[in-house]
Amino acid sequence: MMFCKRIHTYLNSIRYTLLVMLLLGTLVSACSKGNGTEPSPEPDVPTNDSIFNRLIVVKNFGELIPVGAEPTTPQSPIYYSLETNSAITADYQRTSRWDMSFADIYRSNINCNNTRAGGGVGGPGKGGILLLEQAFEDVVDIPADNLFKTGDKPYGLDINGALGEDIGWVLYDFSGSLVRDGAYDNAHIAYPLDKPLTIKLENGQLKTVPARTLVIRTAKGNYAKLKVTSFYRDKLDRDSWRRNDAKPFFSFEYVLAKAGSSKFEIK
Repeated sequence: MMFCKRIHTYLNSIRYTLLVMLLLGTLVSACSKGNGTEPSPEPDVPTNDSIFNRLIVVKNFGELIPVGAEPTTPQSPIYYSLETNSAITADYQRTSRWDMSFADIYRSNINCNNTRAGGGVGGPGKGGILLLEQAFEDVVDIPADNLFKTGDKPYGLDINGALGEDIGWVLYDFSGSLVRDGAYDNAHIAYPLDKPLTIKLENGQLKTVPARTLVIRTAKGNYAKLKVTSFYRDKLDRDSWRRNDAKPFFSFEYVLAKAGSSKFEIK
């Protein structure tokens, strides 16, 4: 009888040990899965040669700001790849998949993808950005690399309009009287400077603000010259823009040149 009890106790001990080992194995497996490294993004696809040396037209890239958001609320960036001519999701922020971002108030600040600063900080991007006081057609020579900003400061509102502090790609007419007659529908208009714009100064004199062209070094080191033609959805004609038009939706045109090129060309 005593022998049977010992056998029974021994078997129970084995069962308990096996149960503990099973639970520990499950726990270790779960911890291993939870602490593992996140999967790497899919490898970058080489840039297709067909994207270079041709005029590319983009219309209505963007989205409405959230309902109820204050006009001065900074908006999260949206990203665009000039080399694939496509929108890029924020999941790929720290990759070389995007080349330019639109962020801040009404997403009016345009920046590049560089590892040093801005939206691409910490990633592999080697982008740069430069704004020239030249018409798009007149920008032929690719600027030297040391002239480009590298993400530390974007380009936004032009100093000749409201809220502008420096040269910018877009002029904001707060009152509507800089460019037009000051009527309600003509106030709060953003004018991309893809071509010269005549404004009326406080002393009544007229001033012509020259056209602006962005030159962007892509995340992979190629180059693009770019002009923004509209801030409003489905509207390219300056004279048709009104304060309540859907915005910000960016229409722009650009030409890409390969790294090592000295000029922008359309072939």
